[in-house]
This record gives sequence, structure tokens and C-alpha cells, in this order.
Amino acid sequence: MEDVIDRLRSFPPPADTTSHEAYESHAYEFLIATREHLSRIIDSSEKAQSLLDPFLAIRPIRDSIIRMDPTCASFTIAHLYLTRLCLLAKAYKIACPVIDRTIFTIPSAADRLFIQHSQGGSENNAATPSYLFEPPMKFTYADHLQYFLYGGMVYMALKEWSKARHFLSIVISCPVVNAVSLIMVEAYKKWVLVNLLEKGMIASVPKITSPVALKTYKALARPYDALATAFISGKWERLRGEAQVGDMIWRTDNNYGLVQQVLLSFRKKAVRCLGDTFAAVTTSDVSQRALSNSMDVRETERYIVALAVQEGFSTSLIHPSKDPNTSMLRFLTDQSEPSIDLEISLEEQLQSQHQKLELLIRNIQTSDSKLELAKEYISHLRKTQKRTDAASKDAAGLSGRKREQNVDIDEDMMDELQ
Repeated sequence: MEDVIDRLRSFPPPADTTSHEAYESHAYEFLIATREHLSRIIDSSEKAQSLLDPFLAIRPIRDSIIRMDPTCASFTIAHLYLTRLCLLAKAYKIACPVIDRTIFTIPSAADRLFIQHSQGGSENNAATPSYLFEPPMKFTYADHLQYFLYGGMVYMALKEWSKARHFLSIVISCPVVNAVSLIMVEAYKKWVLVNLLEKGMIASVPKITSPVALKTYKALARPYDALATAFISGKWERLRGEAQVGDMIWRTDNNYGLVQQVLLSFRKKAVRCLGDTFAAVTTSDVSQRALSNSMDVRETERYIVALAVQEGFSTSLIHPSKDPNTSMLRFLTDQSEPSIDLEISLEEQLQSQHQKLELLIRNIQTSDSKLELAKEYISHLRKTQKRTDAASKDAAGLSGRKREQNVDIDEDMMDELQ
């Protein structure tokens, strides 16, 4: 492990080298050696179940990814190692500078040739280090799926549900032919729970999801769909019953913690929904309507205070009478006008989204150019041209035969007239 850390820290930035070719040669050798060392570290850490070694390697791996590719737009095997080690060491925030970046490219030898031979390419090409594309990364289908699954799990640990849902959506919508990976099934199970935690509803799968994959999800993840159906029914007894029935399933799938958060989210949602109907309600009614009489007055008051402190719940708890057992929950309406800080925040968000869209457009243009130069696309064009030529010949022959038939018909008509 010490050898790998020294290698990662000794990798020089481009400004420290006099020759670009020498820098790429050094990076080429560095990638080969480091990848072999990291593979052995991952295998040994899983066998020994050690949390110390993964934690020591996290920051050097993250820093090396950013140093070799500041945009983090090209997927490397180090991305997968980083997310796995962050989960093992429970150091989730360390991975954010890498997983927050959008991945546009999965390196291959063809990409390296494209970068070398493209003249006057796009800005993204100039910023993409060509040494990332060789030696060809021996990625598998599972590596791609695992990275986004692990990234989603990192976001779940940070309770960033929207980002977690996005990563899991990538996994469950990956194209399949006849077989569906168990990684995709695992991602679907977590995706169902994350939707309940983020939106409190059952969301539709992405439109590009394969029908074969969707059928498999519905067959292998029925307990999760049943739990989601119970959640949106609004009945606590039904939801709690589904959670208890599938207790062993949640534990086996390592989703028990997420299910418990779903139960807590249901109660929070139930209390909030009371504000849509009532301006004020007694604490005993809150316990009866939203908490199914599972708490007494004191426990309900403490629960409401916790919601106000932790979740920013806009309510006030008052005691209209001298009786300590009589309290009332009043829902506050936000009548404040938009502040300057809010407008500045919205403007910054718009600028950030604008920059992301520009980057996306540049990468789409680059991908189109790569496809146009790929051997598969050229072969497809040749086959299409051959089919077009053959169809044109057939059409020309058919039109010739029709003209001959018309001449024969005209001659017959003239004979009859004579």
C-alpha cells in the first residue's frame, strides 16, 4: 500500500515536464503499474476485510484521477476503485469531487487515434489527455454498472437522494438483450426505495429501459414494489405490515436501513399533509391521524420539535390551556417575499446549468465525429449504399417492364380499332 501511495503522490502535473511526449510516456507507464497495484489492493482488502488500508488509499486515488484528467470526463478503472474504497471505509464525501463530474467517454484505442488524427478538434478533445486511452482499459459490462451503483450508494449515504436516483437510473436503463445483470436488479431495488425517500411516490422507470429488464425487475423485486404500493396508500398499518413481512429480505439485500428510513419518511409526510387540511390541530389528533396512536402526547410533542429542528418544519407548538396534556400544533404559512440572496442563488444555478449544457453539447458533437470516423459506421454506410444501389436497379428494371407492357397494350388497342 505504501508503494502505491508514493506512486500516486509522485505523479507530476503537466506543468512540471518540459516535453509533452515525455509526460504522456510517463503517464502511460504510471497507469499500467498503478492499475496492477490497485487491483491487488482491492482483492486483498476484500479478503482481509480491512478498513485501514482502503482509507489510506482513497485520497491519493482521488487526487491522481483529478490530476491526470481535471475534467474527470473519461471513465477509468480508478473511478470504480475509488467508489468501492469509499464505501468500505465509510468515507463518502471524499469521492464527491470525482463522482459529481459527468462522464462522457469510456476510453478505447479508437479514441486515442481520433485525438491524434483530428486537426482543429473541439475544445473537449484538446482538454482530454490522450494517455487515458492507451493501454486499452479492459473494462467489463459489470465495471460500468458497478461504478454507478456504488456512486448511487455513496449519494444515499450522504442523503442526496436526487443524485442517487440519477446514478441508479443509469444502471437500470442500461441496454440488455436476453439476460439481465443482478447488479441491475440490485440497483432497481434501491431505486424504488430512493424514489419513496425523495418524492414519496412510485416513479416510472426511464423510457429507454428494456422491456426484458423491466419484466425481470418486476419478477425479482416484488416485495419492494409491494412496499412502495403500501407507502402511497397512506395507511400506516399496511406499510408497517409489508415492512415486517419482508424483514429478512431487506436484511439479506442490505437494504434494511433504507427501509427504516422509508418508514420514518412516511410519518414525516403524514404530519406535513395535515397542514394541507388544517391550520391548527391538537397533538392528540396528530397522534391519531398521522402516527396511528403509536405515541402519547409527550412523545408526539418531542417528535414535532425534532421535525422542526432537523427538517425545518414550519410549525409552532402552543399550549392554549393550563392543562399540560393539552397542546396544539399550528402550521405556519410562509408569506415572506423573495430575498436578494434567493435571486442570486437562482442566478448561480442557471449559470451552472448553462455551463453544463454547453459542455454536454460539445461532447455530443465529439461523439458524433467519432461515430462518423468509426469502422463500424463506415461499414454500415457501405452496406446501406449497396442496398440503395440494388433497390435503384430493381426499380429501374421494374419501370422498364412497365413501359414494355404499356407498349403492348397500346398495340393491341390499335389492332382492335382497325
